[in-house]
Amino acid sequence: MLVRQQGSTKTSIYQNWYNVAASDIPSQLSFQINLDPLANGLLRECQAMENLRETGSPHFHGRQNRIQDLQIPDSWTSQKASLAWSDRYTVAWICALHTELAAAQAILDEDHTIPFEANLPTLDSNTYTLGSIGHHDVVIACLPTTQYGTVNAANVIAHLIRTFTSVRFGLFVGIGGGAPGQADIRLGDIVVGTRVMQYDLGKAIGPDDFQRTATPRTCHQLFGTAITALRAKMEREENMISKAIRQEFERYPKYTHPELPDRLFIPNYSHPSTDDNCDDCDSTKLIFRSIRATKDPLIHYGGIASGNQVMRSATQRDQIAQQLNVLCFEMEAAGVMDALPCLPIRGICDYSDSHKNKDWQRYSAAAAAAYAKELLTIFPAAGTVLRAVLPEPVHIAPSFQEKHREKFIQSLWFDEMGNRENAIGDAQGETCRWFLEQPSYRSWLDPQNLDQHHGFLWIRGKPGAGKSTMMKFAYQNYRYMSRNTVVAKFFFNAHGEVLERTIEGMYRSLILQLLKGYSSLQCVLDDSIIDTESISGRPSLWILKRVLCSVILNLGNRAFTCFIDALDECDEQQTMDMVQYFEEVAEQAAGSHIPLRICFSSRHYPYIIVNRGIQLTLEDHPGHFQDLYDYVSRSLQIRDTVLCHKLARKASGVFLWVVLVVNILNKEYRHGGLALRRKVEEIPSGLSNLFRNILERGPENMEDFKLCILWILCAKRPLTPAELHHAIWSGLRHQDIVDQQLPYFNTQSQAEMCVISSSKGLAEIKKAKRPTVQFIHESVRDFLVQDRGLRELWPDLGLDWEIPSHETLKNCCNAYMDYVSMRSTTHQNSQPSLYKTFPFLSYACHEVLHHADVAARGRCQEGFLHSFFMHHQTTIIDCPRDHRPQYYTPRASLLYILASEDCPNLIRTVLQKSPNIDILGERHRYPLFAALIHRNRDSVAALLDAPSTVGVGVDVLERLNAMGSYYGKLSDHFKGHTPFSWAVAYNYVSLARLLLNKGADVNEHDSIGQSPIFLSSYGGHEAMTGLLIEKGADVNLRDTYKRSPLSWASMAGHTDVIYWAGRRFYGPC
Repeated sequence: MLVRQQGSTKTSIYQNWYNVAASDIPSQLSFQINLDPLANGLLRECQAMENLRETGSPHFHGRQNRIQDLQIPDSWTSQKASLAWSDRYTVAWICALHTELAAAQAILDEDHTIPFEANLPTLDSNTYTLGSIGHHDVVIACLPTTQYGTVNAANVIAHLIRTFTSVRFGLFVGIGGGAPGQADIRLGDIVVGTRVMQYDLGKAIGPDDFQRTATPRTCHQLFGTAITALRAKMEREENMISKAIRQEFERYPKYTHPELPDRLFIPNYSHPSTDDNCDDCDSTKLIFRSIRATKDPLIHYGGIASGNQVMRSATQRDQIAQQLNVLCFEMEAAGVMDALPCLPIRGICDYSDSHKNKDWQRYSAAAAAAYAKELLTIFPAAGTVLRAVLPEPVHIAPSFQEKHREKFIQSLWFDEMGNRENAIGDAQGETCRWFLEQPSYRSWLDPQNLDQHHGFLWIRGKPGAGKSTMMKFAYQNYRYMSRNTVVAKFFFNAHGEVLERTIEGMYRSLILQLLKGYSSLQCVLDDSIIDTESISGRPSLWILKRVLCSVILNLGNRAFTCFIDALDECDEQQTMDMVQYFEEVAEQAAGSHIPLRICFSSRHYPYIIVNRGIQLTLEDHPGHFQDLYDYVSRSLQIRDTVLCHKLARKASGVFLWVVLVVNILNKEYRHGGLALRRKVEEIPSGLSNLFRNILERGPENMEDFKLCILWILCAKRPLTPAELHHAIWSGLRHQDIVDQQLPYFNTQSQAEMCVISSSKGLAEIKKAKRPTVQFIHESVRDFLVQDRGLRELWPDLGLDWEIPSHETLKNCCNAYMDYVSMRSTTHQNSQPSLYKTFPFLSYACHEVLHHADVAARGRCQEGFLHSFFMHHQTTIIDCPRDHRPQYYTPRASLLYILASEDCPNLIRTVLQKSPNIDILGERHRYPLFAALIHRNRDSVAALLDAPSTVGVGVDVLERLNAMGSYYGKLSDHFKGHTPFSWAVAYNYVSLARLLLNKGADVNEHDSIGQSPIFLSSYGGHEAMTGLLIEKGADVNLRDTYKRSPLSWASMAGHTDVIYWAGRRFYGPC
């Protein structure tokens, strides 16, 4: 163990960090050291200092001073740094059923008990089984009885990883329902989930039309090499899983192979509802399958469909399985894939149809557990717990360490981090100051009360009540009053960029602010897991959680306060996860007397609460009412105390209502004010009713207003005032109801007048380096979409209003490009002044295809595509994008442009007429390569005629990301290849199969006479070589070197390829 010896000075303490008493640790004994990140960093600093002292370096004292400045947590004051009981467990094993739990317990090599003195977090409702398998210490948790599904699974894993902080990865082991199709899946077989898709997450866009919106989750790269190694081991050792089942479950007869028939019925034959088994089912409805030679389970690798319902329909099973390319169905894996690197392993116990029963469940659970154990026995030990004989001090160059830390910190940054906060107006006058004297706020600040509320303050209020303004005021005031501590903030923005509206962006922002404020805590980034996770780019969500928790728990007596605004503008499930996460962290911080405070604000969430914390409802406080009254009395031009009180009461705590009503009354007053008080009576309470009233009172210019609203709702990115003005003009000119001359304005006031007039006061100009137009409040969008304001205003838009809306915006873009092309010469096109004269041109060129693609879900786009390719292809070629080089040459094919611009619906439209995707040209050579390089997942799937929600294209992209590829290097992978030869060379079997189905030539030749089978043979890819032979590849072909594919395989030492290729091509001996 590491020993921290007491001394008279900090220097003596640190210098003794790496001195280990020989009497404490036998020299030949293997042991465990938990390398706490902060301890790890201090140890390295001390080792570096010792090196400098031994060499007599003049930098020794500087290094010594640097270490003395670091603050040591109180928890390190014990004579010996001991290992926390939970830190040894690095593998999580999750089950859903008691039979799965029993199987997991049965295969443990050792059983452990939770120490009597262990203190589980109060909020952790899990029950744990502890043990070891091989050199891994494993913690097993099971879902509560009868509580299944992705949400319950997510809750279990969330509790587990907060209690067992050293857990590095998880296995989700249990049973599943098979999806027999191309794969010969039988009962008792095992499916290893290399990809998980939540098939029931999406939106209904018609009576029988369901659009899935879930993103596929592929297995973490941690599992890749282990799975490959186990597959290789199974090639050499036959019947490995069967032997493991017999060995591990010999004492449990219920978990052995059942002597029962394996029946698979045709999809349209349903099970009689009165029968418990299939003995009386019609045997003529059975699907004929060849009899296997042994009872040994086969291992299948592929996709798993996860959902919150039991799949009992064979027809629906086959439909989803074909769409998503999955091998089995289950109910939990989708809930854990984002929380922790996790591999689902499923034993097939039924066929996901109405003939489902429980006869095979125990054996299938045992088979899955046996596979999981075999996987763990060859899986490398986790990096967070070091198992070794006492090592010599490790000397790591500080420059490398600092570069690693800086790289991670840079990966946290994103440009839009402060956009939402900057857009929120400051509190006016003396408003909001009452909040600082509130007892609830003072209690939140009082260190004596941290044990009671765990540092939580939650400000709730109605939409438009002024919560964000209050949060900005509270943050600024607290930061000013607490200059020696770190005060962080994050303001969610529902319609900003992805990181502005997700918990990933919030965690990145908070970690960045915290590490910048307390730079000495950057040593937590030396965790080896963080290092491996950061190789492929930005850190994953679970790593961000781990880092933030680690930094907070190493604060010692330093304070950290964060203000997190607008939780309602983040995804609901993400919000629930985030609140639960902070509750766990706050409980641990309170137990260590760490001064952590978190202030949330949101609309009223009846189902998301903190068990400990202070609640404050904005509209209920007298101080807030006084703010409303003060604003009215200051802003209303007519001085009438009674009227001011009446308006403040009628606002019901909603500040935005008051702001809008005051503007209406001031306008009425400027026109004489003869019906001012009558108007006050007529104005409805509630924001949605007020918006409706505003629009009903001004029915003029509704076409102008409609275009303005649709552009703000549906634009690919927010438009500048000039862009919006020209976009509206283009749409109205297309309808021939405005002047034909180009509009212009050259002052800020004119821009604001245009925005206010077109939006009827519901939009404003966002103040930023690049001003854009946005709604005055998120409640405007709620009124139009959720409260069906759009349908009331324009019934012709229909239920699926997005399709006709994008069709309208596409026509605006197209008409604008028509106008520009008629009024500009080729010489003028190359001038930068062109884009100043026509400010909407850049957006129209780049996003017209986006709007056409969305509209293509319900409107035919063939005519548009023909016209676009004939008339406007050169416009998009010549129009620069973000100061990057031109994307296309004049010879660019339409399919290549659509693949680059990510237009999957338009791609499918083009391929209906001309299915050829191997169109050579442009910098990335083929459309498929362009889509892959730009990470356009749905376009990859469209080119391959696979379902847009998933498909082989997604797996390819994930594997490319895992290789650490970036833009420049990725293009190098494609050099000298066609899409088919590239798929073969990089062993993308399913992709190659799709390309063959689309007409790829299995015997295509390159410049040296080699066909794709040369690449698979030399690369040692058995499955790929077998596929090519099956599809007619010639193994006797000779290249310009007079060598055959098998000759190249022999030279590379791939005897297995030669053996299997020979059997497939020539037949068994």
